[in-house]
Amino acid sequence: MTGISRPELVAAVSNAGGLGILATADLKAEELRTAIKKIRYFTDKPFGANIPFIIPGTEEKADVVIEEKVDVVNYTLGTGEKLIKAVHKYGGKALATVTNHKHALSARKRGADALIVTGHE
Repeated sequence: MTGISRPELVAAVSNAGGLGILATADLKAEELRTAIKKIRYFTDKPFGANIPFIIPGTEEKADVVIEEKVDVVNYTLGTGEKLIKAVHKYGGKALATVTNHKHALSARKRGADALIVTGHE
């Protein structure tokens, strides 16, 4: 939901009892940090951020969500092993988005806490 899932929407969803997840694909690392702080201004509820490993600059974005200790990190298009370990270290949860059984088993093996299963189209 790039361009739509912004701090205000993320906070509103979390405040309503859901899990708001920030789309990060079009954000630079420092824009991501600012967005996380804005979400925390609007809510004290848990929220997440999505890290799509195929997008350039993802490693820097992953560092930001780890430094900011985002409650839930949803990763896509990569193994996420390093990210999962770092998120678990501070007590966060790691969700893997997968499109098939093979990737689901791989995410489980690497320690993902939950799966988001989606079509590959």
